[in-house]
Amino acid sequence: MNDDIAEAGSAANSEELVDALIRSWRALNAPTSIGLDEPAPQRQRAYLLFNRWQDNPLAQELNQQFAQWARDRVSVPDSYFEHREDGAPFLLELPEELAVPTSGSRNGDLLAWLAHCVRFAAGQMEERLTTQDFCGVVISATSERAIARHWVGLGHQQAPFTEDSLLFRYQDPRVMQRVWPTLSPAQQSRWLGPVGQWWSLAQPWGPFSDLHPPAQWFCAKVPVLSHGAVSGGSPRNLFEPDQWFVSGISPQANQIWRSYAEHHIPRAAQPDPDSLLQMLADAERMKLDDLDLEDYVWITWMHAPKDGPARAIDWRLPHLAPTLSWIQDQRQDQPHARFSSLFAKATQPPR
Repeated sequence: MNDDIAEAGSAANSEELVDALIRSWRALNAPTSIGLDEPAPQRQRAYLLFNRWQDNPLAQELNQQFAQWARDRVSVPDSYFEHREDGAPFLLELPEELAVPTSGSRNGDLLAWLAHCVRFAAGQMEERLTTQDFCGVVISATSERAIARHWVGLGHQQAPFTEDSLLFRYQDPRVMQRVWPTLSPAQQSRWLGPVGQWWSLAQPWGPFSDLHPPAQWFCAKVPVLSHGAVSGGSPRNLFEPDQWFVSGISPQANQIWRSYAEHHIPRAAQPDPDSLLQMLADAERMKLDDLDLEDYVWITWMHAPKDGPARAIDWRLPHLAPTLSWIQDQRQDQPHARFSSLFAKATQPPR
C-alpha cells in the first residue's frame, strides 16, 4: 500500500514538473506589445537533452513510441564520438504546439512520456552514482545544431593546470549544479552560449537519507551582465582552478557519503558539504584518490569523537603534522601502501 502511494505521488509530482516547464516555455512565447521600431521577439524553442542514444532505456522507449520524431534527434558532433555518434549527447526538439497549444492537438501521449522521463530521471538522481540518461531541457531561440556546435567547445575544456583539452561532462546535471554557483555572470554566459534557460532536476547534495522529498527543477538562466561586461567568447577555457576542482567532486563526495550510509553512521555525524569539500581539496593537493581518498576522509572526520559534535581533525597541530608528513613520504617510497595502513603504523604505540 505504501509503495502504491509513493508511486502515485511520484507520478503526480512528475506531471506537475512537466506542467511547470511547459507553462514557463509558453510564457516566453506569449505575445507582447512592442514599439514600431523594435524587432519582434524571437520564438523560443525547447529541446530535450539526453546523455546518449546507445544503451539508454529512455531512447529505446522513444524509438518505439515516437519513431518518426526520434529520427529528428541531433547528436553533438564531437570528434571524441567520431564513428560512434550514438554515444554522444543528443538534442530533440519538442513540438511547437506544446508551447502554443492549438485546438485539436494531440499531445497527451507526449506529455505522459515526458512525465515518465522526469520520473525515471528522479529515480536515477536518488541513486546519485548511476548514469543519468535524461539530462534536462534547454530553451533557446537558435537551432539544435547551433547549440550542439557550441557544446563541442564546452565539452573540451582546457583545464587550468594543463594545456591539454580534457573531456568535460557539461550534460550531467550533477556537474553543472555543483560548479554553476561559483561562476561569474560572464562565465555563466559563456557556458550557456546560445541557450537562454537550462532546466534539470535539482540534484541531492549531502549525506544520504531515507527520506526522498519531491523532485524539483534547477533552472540556469542567462545572466544579466553589468554595464560594460563582455558576453560570449570561447567556452573552452571557462574555469578557474578552484572551479574546475568543484566541477568534478560529485562522484567522490557521493561515494564517500554512500560509504558512511552503508556503515550506518547517523547523518548528523557525517561530514557536511562544506567540510567534505575542504577535505577533498586537501586530498587533491596530496594526490590521494580512490581508497586512499576515502581513508583520508574517514580518518580526518571524527564521526565518533570522545566528546562534542563530529568534527574534522586539524592536521596542522604539532602532534599531527609530523604524522601526515611521514605518511606522504612513505607513499612516495611505497605507492601501493594504503593511507589507512600507514596511519595505523605511524600512530601505533611504541613497544
